[in-house]
Amino acid sequence: MDVLKNLVNEFSRYARMPVTTLALNDLNTVVTEAVTLFVDAHKDIHFELRLAEGLPKFNLDAEQINRVMINLLDNAVASINKKTGHIGVIIRYDDSRRKVTVAVADDGAGVPSSYKRKVFEPYFSTKKAGTGLGLAIVSSIISDHKGEVSVSDNYPTGTIVSFQLPVGDV
Repeated sequence: MDVLKNLVNEFSRYARMPVTTLALNDLNTVVTEAVTLFVDAHKDIHFELRLAEGLPKFNLDAEQINRVMINLLDNAVASINKKTGHIGVIIRYDDSRRKVTVAVADDGAGVPSSYKRKVFEPYFSTKKAGTGLGLAIVSSIISDHKGEVSVSDNYPTGTIVSFQLPVGDV
C-alpha cells in the first residue's frame, strides 16, 4: 500500500510541477541542508561534501534545487547495495564562465551504458518499486533553471550525476 501511495504522490508531483520562483540564494547552503538530512538518516554511508569557494548568491529556486538534491541523493543511497558506501557531493564554481557544477558521486552499482540516455526520461526506472520520475523531475527543474544535467561512470564503480547552472549577474 505504501508503494502505491508513493507512486501516486510522485505522479501528482510530476504532473503539477510548481512554477520556478527565482530568488537570490546561496547554493552551498541549499546543498548542505539536503546532504545533512541524508547524513543523519544513513549512518552506514560516508558522505563527503566539498563546497565551492567564492560562489556568490545567485537567482535560483531553493525549494526546487532542494528537490533535485533529495532525488539525486536518494538514488545514490539506493544504488549502494553493500553494508557501507561512500557518496561525495562536490560543488565547483567557474568564475570565468559564470557557471557552477554540482556532482553527486556514489560507489554503488552504477548505470549500464545502455540506460544512460534513458535515465532522464519520464517513467524509466530500473528499481523494482520505482516510478521513473525522480531523474525526470531533476532534468525538468535543471532545465527550468537554464542548466544541464548529465550522468557518467564513477571509477572504479558507481555513478556521477552532475548538473550545471548559470550564475547570472545579481
